Amino acid sequence: MDLKIKGKIAVITGGGNGIGRAISLCLAAEGAKVVVADLNKDDAAQVIREIKKTGGSGMAIGFNAINPDDVGAMVQRSLETYGTIDILVNNVGGGFGTGYVTEILIDNWDKTIDINLKSAFLCCRAAAQVMTKSKKGRIINISSVSGKTGEALIGAYCAAKFGVIGLTQVLARELARFDITVNAVCPGYVFTPGWEKLAQLLKESYAPFADKSLEEIFETRVKSATPLKRPQTPEEIAYLVAYLASEQAKSITGQAISIDGGAFMG
Repeated sequence: MDLKIKGKIAVITGGGNGIGRAISLCLAAEGAKVVVADLNKDDAAQVIREIKKTGGSGMAIGFNAINPDDVGAMVQRSLETYGTIDILVNNVGGGFGTGYVTEILIDNWDKTIDINLKSAFLCCRAAAQVMTKSKKGRIINISSVSGKTGEALIGAYCAAKFGVIGLTQVLARELARFDITVNAVCPGYVFTPGWEKLAQLLKESYAPFADKSLEEIFETRVKSATPLKRPQTPEEIAYLVAYLASEQAKSITGQAISIDGGAFMG
């Protein structure tokens, strides 16, 4: 299937590793010119090198997604290089600490909300100001299955990812008149650096996990939570994002699409 995104300008935040890396590579393989924006510019540059080795094109930008000035500068540099932004994928995210809501440190709560929700707000706002002028665009926000159902011990992360879905729905209504679609993708269980960090926190904090490897903690969670009893891969997430960025998905907007092995049905 020709997704008709060849030559489109795609900005992927948090594109330097994990799911973001897979999305960057996938969109580049479909012919998009990819801006890989990441806090770690070295990671972003490595992804661009991979893209160029296979004949693709793009550039790496180092930026802090919760800093409005950094976000503005990232968008401005993208415009100076390519003239427009057709596709925005907000993939920046993560968690800081685990624990019951009654115990979580306020600083960890604030940082988790910022990295997941504030970053999406800032990047959506900046990119939408470009897209409304060209009267076209695709915005895909990476939420989580944890944005659809509450989970104990990761309350801040759940609250932030629920917020990403709410932001997605609001923007879908506000931007529809400009022919801009806005959707969220909700991955389930993908063994990324972010999940590895969570597994380490669980190992250190909770006795049942103390003698398990990080991979065993992850596998235990996957098997208990998903009917398919297998994890998802970054590439699976990337293929869904690529479709939502395509011309064929022009009538899909305001949706939060799960790709989670059946963990959440509803």
